Amino acid sequence: MRIFLLSLLMLAFLPTRAQHRPARFPLWTFHERNVRIYGISVGAYSLNENANTTTNGIRVEAPGAGLLLSLMPRAPWDTAHGTTPETFPEDKFPQQANGINISALGGVCYRVNGISIGGLTQINWRVNGISVSAMINACEVMNGIQYGTFNVCETANGIQLGMGVRTERLRGIQIGFMNASKNTRGVQIGLWNENEKRKLPLINWNFRS
Repeated sequence: MRIFLLSLLMLAFLPTRAQHRPARFPLWTFHERNVRIYGISVGAYSLNENANTTTNGIRVEAPGAGLLLSLMPRAPWDTAHGTTPETFPEDKFPQQANGINISALGGVCYRVNGISIGGLTQINWRVNGISVSAMINACEVMNGIQYGTFNVCETANGIQLGMGVRTERLRGIQIGFMNASKNTRGVQIGLWNENEKRKLPLINWNFRS
């Protein structure tokens, strides 16, 4: 038991020294900047691009900014409408969650490695795992499974599920009532499917340039 506790303390201490970010556990707020949280982090919303806060465990937004996110005219990284996405260093993120990211109404997180659940609407820049929302699920890069009534994605590597599914670059499968992709290497299954090669009901595909 002593060896386990000592190993846990060393794990928390080493990355803190390397990046000069103090560790907080077992319960803390992700509104504090430049920290690593081990356990549960809580906050009202997350729209701070300078937070540089990492949660290892469970990150909870209560209530979250879900209603406001639903009113956004376009995704923050939508370059087609003149928006230039900001690039962050690999060791510095506005908000990162390794584990479970959850919000009652829906929220914002830069990177999620694990499971992200947004009650109404969520916007994530990177998801490696599973993301689920009741209404709108938007992600710049999704590696895994994305589910929502309406899914919007810049790059989807995996499976997208929903009523309306749209992505700029698909590497995988879309399943929904209406599916759309502009750069496709995969399969679309739904009532209506559009990609750069053709428009078809029920099933569509493309595996070549």
